[in-house]
Amino acid sequence: MRLLKLFFLTIGLLLLFALSNAAWAQQTISGKILDQSNNKPLAGAHIHWSEGDLTTITNANGAFNFTADANEFTLRITYVGYKSKTVQLTASDIAEESTTIYLRRSMEAMSPVTVLARKSSHQPDQFMDAISTVNLSHDAGQFLKDSPNISGIRKGGGFGVDPVLRGFKKNQLMVEMDGVLQSQGACPNRMDPPTSHVQMEHIEEVEILKGPYALKHGPSFGGVINFKSQQPDYYRDPVISSYFTVGYESNIDRQRYAGGIKKEGGRWTTNIYGAFASTENYKDGSGNSVNAGMSNAEYTVETSVKLNDANSIKAKLSQNFARDVQYPALMMDMRDDDITNATLTYTNTDLGNGRFESSVFGSYVAHVMDNLDRQMSNMVEAVTDLSTETYGYDISYVLPGTSGSLTFGTDATLRQMEGFRTRDFNMGPMAGQTITDNVWQGGKRNRFGGVVEYQPNITEWNVVLSSRFDYYYSNANDPDAYFAQTLGQLDQEHLGWSASAGFTKDLHPNWTTGFWIGRSERYPGMDELFVNYLAIGMDPYEYVGNPQLNSETNHQVDAMLNYTNEVISIEGSLFYSYVTDYISATVRPSLNPKQMGAPGVKQFKNINEAALYGFELTFKNNGRNKLGYNLSTAYTIGRNITADEDLPQIPAYEANFKLDYSFLNGKLIPQLHLRGVAEQTRVAESFDEQPTDGYLLTHFKASSQLGRGIQLSAGVNNLFDVTYHEHLNRSLQGSTMPLNDPGRSFFIELKWNGVLSSL
Repeated sequence: MRLLKLFFLTIGLLLLFALSNAAWAQQTISGKILDQSNNKPLAGAHIHWSEGDLTTITNANGAFNFTADANEFTLRITYVGYKSKTVQLTASDIAEESTTIYLRRSMEAMSPVTVLARKSSHQPDQFMDAISTVNLSHDAGQFLKDSPNISGIRKGGGFGVDPVLRGFKKNQLMVEMDGVLQSQGACPNRMDPPTSHVQMEHIEEVEILKGPYALKHGPSFGGVINFKSQQPDYYRDPVISSYFTVGYESNIDRQRYAGGIKKEGGRWTTNIYGAFASTENYKDGSGNSVNAGMSNAEYTVETSVKLNDANSIKAKLSQNFARDVQYPALMMDMRDDDITNATLTYTNTDLGNGRFESSVFGSYVAHVMDNLDRQMSNMVEAVTDLSTETYGYDISYVLPGTSGSLTFGTDATLRQMEGFRTRDFNMGPMAGQTITDNVWQGGKRNRFGGVVEYQPNITEWNVVLSSRFDYYYSNANDPDAYFAQTLGQLDQEHLGWSASAGFTKDLHPNWTTGFWIGRSERYPGMDELFVNYLAIGMDPYEYVGNPQLNSETNHQVDAMLNYTNEVISIEGSLFYSYVTDYISATVRPSLNPKQMGAPGVKQFKNINEAALYGFELTFKNNGRNKLGYNLSTAYTIGRNITADEDLPQIPAYEANFKLDYSFLNGKLIPQLHLRGVAEQTRVAESFDEQPTDGYLLTHFKASSQLGRGIQLSAGVNNLFDVTYHEHLNRSLQGSTMPLNDPGRSFFIELKWNGVLSSL
């Protein structure tokens, strides 16, 4: 209670401090803030008038206004993810209706952030970036894995890929859609991680917020992956448009069809879109067949209503249906995986001169997996039927002031998981018997949090200070008798706190530096708390939960240096993460496995100390000529300090080089992509992790605009048919043989978008 009192006292003092310095003048000053790359309005940008020491924020149309009594104005504009800008304006300049201020994206803004632009906008009067759009991935994890400096844990063909960022993975990363928590899967082996529920067809960009700094999004531990969909456009002429995509990839026999219809402009917008994808087995570089069959269908219905200039409501419903997904690295395949997501968002951009936004969301996941297509089913037929319910809300209020801006927020997530595994024995001494295992034991995990963030107005500095508190409660409502008897107390309460501080500063017109420091706690996930004797690790051991685990605590620092001119950009970053109470697993000799062939049982437990550290480097040109290039590289080391060994599932060092050239005024763009990965010898022997060899891959693709709104892309992945596997791939079930990635594969993709009718 003392911490809660201190939290609310801090909020009150910061609010009084901001308001006590407010001063408003007499003359109206107005303008508009837009994204330099696409002319889209930037809602929530901060505008500070230096002479009058006043601050305001832009509305949904990117517009701002305040009152002043002066003839000359020095305005400083800041917006998260963009370079800050200072402009000098006269009264006559600002009076012009067409006066517009443009901001340029900045990857070094308030926190270490990477933006993966897909530019999948279906505006019929805009062409999409030919290089960014070629993507046949039906799974968001696969899309991230194909991006530089991001890895993924793969257990099958290309569905259910779990992203890994700087060695952080699974529950250590938050996955969101438009800033709202994405649904949680039901499978203890993460056949259906949150990224598998993201419909990529309508994603404009992916925002990767690294480290424990983006606390507005929640208790960010290792980072936040925020998928941002196309936002409604109320300000264009009303039209009805349509779009579709059709694609094929040869090796895996991948077929993908997607399309939709939308109404834009005016007071309301509606977008209905869907997609279907299927795959078959693929061959690796040596010609070996790998099981990878699946089918997946999805749709989304989205409606937005602009009540007036300041108020808007957005409702979204989506469903995803995966069928017969094969996982050769696991003991079972996924038979069915049905996901329903619903979100309702209300936004007011002018509430007390501040921006208010609130969202409520819910999701339901029904997951069925079995071994009926496996040889083992001759002895034991196993079927697992699981479900997950997740509900929550997210409320934030941004209040500008003369000394800076304050953000207040509160959020909550309530989750419950249920399900059973049924084993029918056909052979052996137990033939004719049926055993039912309680997988999730009615596990419940609730979180309620509050956050305050302060961005002071300091000339030539971008500074952000954040703090949040989170209350957790977990319990097993339907515990397995043996689990309860063995492990004792099943419920737990915890009050965690997180804090971060960071800045960026322009050292020179071309040089920018940044530094961040943060602390964040991660409460254990449902698998770590309640999983009940299942093989869910990278080794053959069965795993059992630990309801009394302590929260992990990440103490991290990041440093960045960036150089940009009209021709090139160079960005380098270093990070160091020191984690206490790191959650790992150790063998419990006193516990007996339930599955034949399992060498023993491991239980999740806290280890005292672990560390993750490394660097990232990017070198690219700024598109000033027809030739484009991009070089990126990343390296991470993970150490279990307590046991004096390497952490498991740490990606190897890799480098990516992309070279493209624009022909015919951008109507034809070929691209060469080289990806080099070093051998990984830093492995965790206690998890039977094996070293992996390095490799070099060559990809080629070309995109062409065939006409207005029509785009054709084609190419080849793994041009030289290299036999390889990612270090993070699971081994094939029942062996130490690696799960190899696909060999040479040709692909083609056709996109169209156009106006059907003007309204």
